[in-house]
Amino acid sequence: MMTHLNKVRHPRRRRGMIAVAATLLAAELVGCGGGPSVVPATFTSYNSKDGTFACDAPEGWEITGGGKRGPVWAKFVSGSAMVKINAGAAGSLMADAMGGRTADMTAEAPEEAPVHQIHVLKQEAAEDEYPGYAELSAPATFDCQLGPARVSEFTSGGRHGYRATIIAHEKGVDVICLCNESQWTALKPAFDQILASLERGVPEL
Repeated sequence: MMTHLNKVRHPRRRRGMIAVAATLLAAELVGCGGGPSVVPATFTSYNSKDGTFACDAPEGWEITGGGKRGPVWAKFVSGSAMVKINAGAAGSLMADAMGGRTADMTAEAPEEAPVHQIHVLKQEAAEDEYPGYAELSAPATFDCQLGPARVSEFTSGGRHGYRATIIAHEKGVDVICLCNESQWTALKPAFDQILASLERGVPEL
């Protein structure tokens, strides 16, 4: 009798465990938290500890970052929406090898600028990180006080966002803005403001 009961119940329990695992995986793919995100009405100022960048950050979102003695980064999160900013020497070194900021300013066509070429090269890494990653148009230029910049709008498994590349003074800066597709229209203005506000920060003493 016990043997028979075990045979009957085990498949059900396994199906339940599979369902739980699938739910957890879906939550991971959606982003941070998976719930509805706060549409910011106001912004505060964020300044990276080493002064590589500063920008607007949404009030009411979780704001974290680091970088004075390690990787330079910032992350703004609300529900399933996030803005992730990473800075490193690699992008700047690549730009220098291609002619530096002068080459960006003197390029005869936007696609010939070092920042454009670096942005395109980094698309493959984005495709590996975000399932179903697909860019909706060619990279676009945008005004950025931090340095030469490019941005691509993309979708990824029910999510919608921006991927941006900026060549700052001594580092390359990569930005991902991402949210559920259902909130893209509401959050796009906030993402636009964050990208437009990027500038050089002030190092902490």
